Amino acid sequence: MHDNAIILPRPGALLLAQPVMDDPNFTRTVILLLAHSDSDGSMGLVINRPGSHLESPERSPLVEWISTSVGPHVDFIGGPVEESGYICLSQDLVSPSGVISIDMMNEDPTTDSVHRVFQGYSGWSPGQLSYELTENGWWVLPSEPMDAFDNDPFTLWSRILSRQTTDLRKLAD
Repeated sequence: MHDNAIILPRPGALLLAQPVMDDPNFTRTVILLLAHSDSDGSMGLVINRPGSHLESPERSPLVEWISTSVGPHVDFIGGPVEESGYICLSQDLVSPSGVISIDMMNEDPTTDSVHRVFQGYSGWSPGQLSYELTENGWWVLPSEPMDAFDNDPFTLWSRILSRQTTDLRKLAD
């Protein structure tokens, strides 16, 4: 039905959960793939699941990073792996390539930094993502520079499908 050319999963690509995905952790999710290797496994961040405001009696570094992040100012649920850990994704505004990098949050955030904080991440063991792709669990689509920092994450899945030039755009609704 779809005339999409297969895009290989590589860092920077988006994984959109297909409607047949039966894992509730990934229903209608958009994942920014950060690393992929059939021999080592894969890692990504769910970029369309806002979490909650962190309450802390003192201004912890984590609260500072979240309060200065791209709105909404909450941590995002990056996936079901290592849910007690946090990753800060920032966009390098100096680089013309728009490279996205992971920050260790060991410095104070700058006010001009475009970043978002994620709780946990999504991970696949060696060969697992490739298997899920053959089972039609995911669409692999190109990303746009600000997808990971979109201010309306609840509609991101549909909007990414609607910008496609193939039959996939029909599934956006």
